[in-house]
Amino acid sequence: MLKKSTWKYFSLFTALCSSALNVSFAEEAPVANNIVLDSSIPVLDMSDYQNLERRPIFMEKLSNALKEVGFFAILHPGVDPKILDLAYDRAKEFFQLDQVTKRKIFHPELNGQRGYIPGESAKGASIGDFKEFLHIGRELPETDLARLGMLRNIWPEEVSLKEPLMSLYTTLEEHFRPLEEAISTLLGKPANYLSSMTKESVSLLRAIHYFQSPPSEAYWASPHTDINLITILPRATAEGLQVQNKKGEWVDVVVPDGAFIVNSGDMLENLTNGMFRSGPHRVLAKHDGYERFSMVLFIHPRPTVRLDPLPECIEKTGGTRKYADATAFELLSERLVDLGLASRPLMENLVKSGLMERLIEVRRASPKAMQKLKEEGLASSAMLLELEKLKKVSN
Repeated sequence: MLKKSTWKYFSLFTALCSSALNVSFAEEAPVANNIVLDSSIPVLDMSDYQNLERRPIFMEKLSNALKEVGFFAILHPGVDPKILDLAYDRAKEFFQLDQVTKRKIFHPELNGQRGYIPGESAKGASIGDFKEFLHIGRELPETDLARLGMLRNIWPEEVSLKEPLMSLYTTLEEHFRPLEEAISTLLGKPANYLSSMTKESVSLLRAIHYFQSPPSEAYWASPHTDINLITILPRATAEGLQVQNKKGEWVDVVVPDGAFIVNSGDMLENLTNGMFRSGPHRVLAKHDGYERFSMVLFIHPRPTVRLDPLPECIEKTGGTRKYADATAFELLSERLVDLGLASRPLMENLVKSGLMERLIEVRRASPKAMQKLKEEGLASSAMLLELEKLKKVSN
């Protein structure tokens, strides 16, 4: 079992993150009942998965979407719309409160792990995102929280958020277990392969408020990929989400009414040696005069879970290992160093793990992380050599 401090860093990271057939961003996508719906990303129907005769169709579409786009829409997710409606209503009530009141549950010492967060910047962004949000995790007895090294949720007194948000959290987890099962099957693994990774994990639900009329140079959310395994995005209240396709073009995400959006993250990409794509995305206001609310569930594995590229995925992606052998926590550590949020002990632990050398071998080591380790006098000879090579290339 990891020390409580290790879980703390993993929780911090999850809080900051807050994906055969040539799939294109066509304007229309067919669904199971042969009705054509407007959509800019692939559309899958969960009822196809539940129907054994149509399941092969679902699995083929899912495989194509994960390989080519990293994003897809899900029809008939099985989630009661009333649960989502109530969660949005209460979240809007909270975000409409004045800053003094909202900041009652803002605790900077928790590093964004729980409660209200007035804003953040995406990795590599020079300007902060134009949004505010609220983070919640599992609601567990104190004894379980202590055992897992997790923090308690922080709830406001002015708005009744606990029941609707926790109901949405548990409902999303429950109803998307079949999706984890389907992805596990695509990987040639037992049906519970992914769900066993995410049991008692530090998955987070983020309720987001994007402010009206951001400055012209600001994004609601800067371009980024998600670090986790899978991200679930129930319908937002307004447009703004865009996905970057393989040509580098930014495409508006348009999905049928009632559909949920799902994307794969960096950890799933690592596990599959890049076979499944972690799709870059951003959120921006299309015009002035409107605000946006959304709910996002980031599904994470436990810190000790190994995410080494699977041999069968290496074979399917050309026979060459393109990603490093690593645990979820090791990948987390490198990103924390990159963001300048890692303590000295965490940096020392990262260096001892040998992950940076493994990342260098596959050309995926973060230059910022290596530079930070160099400044702290912790960089290995391999890291120093890699930094010199990068410097010559840039010059």
